[in-house]
Amino acid sequence: MPIAIKKCEFFIRKTNFIEFVIKLGKISINLKKVKAIVSWQELENIKQSRLFLEFYNYYRRFIA
Repeated sequence: MPIAIKKCEFFIRKTNFIEFVIKLGKISINLKKVKAIVSWQELENIKQSRLFLEFYNYYRRFIA
């Protein structure tokens, strides 16, 4: 399988990978995801509560 050089990054200090920002030895979350949690709409039923908790639990280590 050939490597696509256009997609490769060399000698960089910061890169985005999936939904995370990776810096020299640190992994942080994309700020869009933090804003989504902070500005979440008021929960109206159990299904919405479960969705919020699943989303929050996935990203909780990045949120103070």
